Amino acid sequence: MSFKGKTCVVSGAGGGIAFALCEQYAKDGANVVLLDVNEEAIRKNAEKVEALGGKALALKTDLTSVSEIKAAMEEVEKTFGAVNVIANCAGISLYNDILEYDEKDWDLSLDLNLKGAFFLAQEGAKNMVRNDVKHGKIVSISSQAGVVGEPGGHAYGASKAGVRMMTQTMALDLAKYGICCTAIAPGCTNTEMIRAYFKRACVLEGMTPEEFEKMRTDEIPLGRLAEPEEIANLMYFLSSDKANYITGCTIDITGGVVNV
Repeated sequence: MSFKGKTCVVSGAGGGIAFALCEQYAKDGANVVLLDVNEEAIRKNAEKVEALGGKALALKTDLTSVSEIKAAMEEVEKTFGAVNVIANCAGISLYNDILEYDEKDWDLSLDLNLKGAFFLAQEGAKNMVRNDVKHGKIVSISSQAGVVGEPGGHAYGASKAGVRMMTQTMALDLAKYGICCTAIAPGCTNTEMIRAYFKRACVLEGMTPEEFEKMRTDEIPLGRLAEPEEIANLMYFLSSDKANYITGCTIDITGGVVNV
């Protein structure tokens, strides 16, 4: 699977699954665009991308802002021209008891996880259509929490369920342009975000973070957390030419937790 000369835009590229995906694109000679609100992180990661053989463009972008998304994508087109892949990886998980969940956390969760993903995909699709890109790909991260409810995961679960449906509707609208839209739904993955989730969610269960992690890990048939590279592998495949007939679906990658 070669991405040589292709342009891949990755949101949330400051770390975790997103950066693992950037590394895979870079090893195949892609132009990698790193979007994140954390400018220092993406600049450092851009250097790593270039050391691996890819060309990198780091753009500080607030993915909750449609105007910033538009501005970033304009810069991408000026620099690289056509976009071949949009990888929606940016996200946040804010858990709290339903009686205490506040508007600020709700809005941030939906704005980043769902609205940002939609409008980045939209701008990517416009670029693909405008530049007559063949076999464009939009791949987004949903979550097992979008299928199986979790205590305190009100906005997170709603936003990730929304990504699943958004993927279906985008696939229908963009099929006539040859653009494939897919999503993946990871389970617990060994990232900074999941560690932060363990620290917050354990309080709702009256546990320590270590006890809560053990409980969640014991629920996984494979008996461990996923590694970011394992999740990135699936996104890499779905954004390649090997997946030109896959669209409209969300693939669960949960170590056996979700079997639907």
